[in-house]
Amino acid sequence: MYFPVIPNSFICNYLDLCWRDVVWGYERKLVDWSFIVDLAAFYVSRGSVNPLEVDLICLGELDVVEIEGKLCALADHEGERDDLNSQKKWLFIALKWLFENKDDIADPLEIVELIYEDFDFPEEVENFVRYMPPQDGYRPGEHSAKENMERLFSNWNSYLEGAADYLRSENKGGAGTK
Repeated sequence: MYFPVIPNSFICNYLDLCWRDVVWGYERKLVDWSFIVDLAAFYVSRGSVNPLEVDLICLGELDVVEIEGKLCALADHEGERDDLNSQKKWLFIALKWLFENKDDIADPLEIVELIYEDFDFPEEVENFVRYMPPQDGYRPGEHSAKENMERLFSNWNSYLEGAADYLRSENKGGAGTK
């Protein structure tokens, strides 16, 4: 699965993830063991006293098996996983980071296409994937290349705003986007 290299701090600062979400991302190699440790440290710094999280912050690269075990234990305490919601969160964070860093990337819309494919073609992303035909009556042939590109970026920004609102409402009383 394609996932841009995103600093752990960016993920922590833009989206509160439950441990089930972290398992989803870890199983798909979107993040590694260091993210789990960093997230635990982030939660502890925000007041968590969960002993498993406190234990995690003392572990390192040689303790991957123990880190995985504590991650699974934390996730098990949260109940059943909602894979669809986890996927939406990771999709959002990948596209959010990419959008904020688009000026530093040669072809950010190519990366959008990779993410779109690797996340199993989510419908909510289609309107800013270059090769997808517009579904809203927009006619690219009647506009300049610059106008078409601006439209894709505008649609991308609209997706991010809508996804942030959705994730915030899904996580009321707990985790949510910042």
